Amino acid sequence: MLGGKLNRRYLTRFAWFRYAAVLAFTLAASPLAADPLSDSRKGGAEGVALTVPLKQQLETAELVARVEITAVQRLIDHALSEPGMTAVTGYVYSGVTQRVWKGASVAHIAFRVHLADCVEKLTRGRQYLIFARTNARGYLELLSCEAAIANPETGNLLAELEQYYQG
Repeated sequence: MLGGKLNRRYLTRFAWFRYAAVLAFTLAASPLAADPLSDSRKGGAEGVALTVPLKQQLETAELVARVEITAVQRLIDHALSEPGMTAVTGYVYSGVTQRVWKGASVAHIAFRVHLADCVEKLTRGRQYLIFARTNARGYLELLSCEAAIANPETGNLLAELEQYYQG
């Protein structure tokens, strides 16, 4: 019996360390430093065209909206948590929609971002342009750091969106 308890505790810790290792590897291998949307955010005198990643996000997203973040909560995995150690797997953001281009137009919204997809935490009080999808459980979630663009009013991004959805 004692061996079974030790074995379960070992497996729980092993799962936690495995999760941390996978997260570290994902961060090391992910192209977070190179932002593929940075050219479209800068604006400028040259013509404005949607970048390929932005077009892909627009086509695959179920919700495209400008949101002001009003609350941030931790997404806790109780199966990985132990006494004295809480396993945070992501964040749940609540916000007020300023404008919706695609999807259901609602006044308040909640969406998730898992740390395996993006480790950058969104800031309460700031506005973001989000590209969200519904997961298998019916929750809205962002699948990458590029799915949340801070300060979308800089550059011509919002004008591009208006033009894309009108034309």
